[in-house]
Amino acid sequence: MSKPDIALIYEESLPEDLFQDFKEGLSNDKIKVSVESRPPSGPQACLEWFIFPLVAAYISKPYFEAFFGEMGKDHYAILKKKLSETTTKVMSQPKIEPVLYGTKGKISKNNPYTLAFAIYAEANDNHRFKLLIPKPADDNNYNEIIEIFLEFLSEYHSGLKELSAIGFDENSRPPSGLIFVYVNPATKTIEWLDHMKSA
Repeated sequence: MSKPDIALIYEESLPEDLFQDFKEGLSNDKIKVSVESRPPSGPQACLEWFIFPLVAAYISKPYFEAFFGEMGKDHYAILKKKLSETTTKVMSQPKIEPVLYGTKGKISKNNPYTLAFAIYAEANDNHRFKLLIPKPADDNNYNEIIEIFLEFLSEYHSGLKELSAIGFDENSRPPSGLIFVYVNPATKTIEWLDHMKSA
């Protein structure tokens, strides 16, 4: 069975109706979209950013190849709308943020990024981007964050942007193949976050 071009995976403890309309308008003859629930992950022994979130969206590299080849801007606009809506729905849920337990010094008290939702996207060389989403705050604009990330992916997969453009150290080897990125609220651009400097 081929893997989906776009996927949404959510923990089964969350209300199913939050995700019912994600596939609407996204699926067609050329794009495979999957929405699935999963059992709770249980205890995980890893740094916070490596923890799989309660809700995760996934965008494959072939999606962007299809987008540039045939699909045009209409489908891209639908994806942006669906991701923005889902991000806002998830982050507006009361007490959505998971509670972490760990030994002293192992859990950051100042992590500004949520463990409730993240977007993964395939990069080159078997790497994946993980967009870290900020926790709810009055000045957050999740629509803008999604738009900036998708624009970056579009430029990256079309060859207009290299990893060096986001500050990524190309001599580093991303653990588990994950390249952590976020939207800098001051510059409105995607930037790399080195997990070693933030641990």
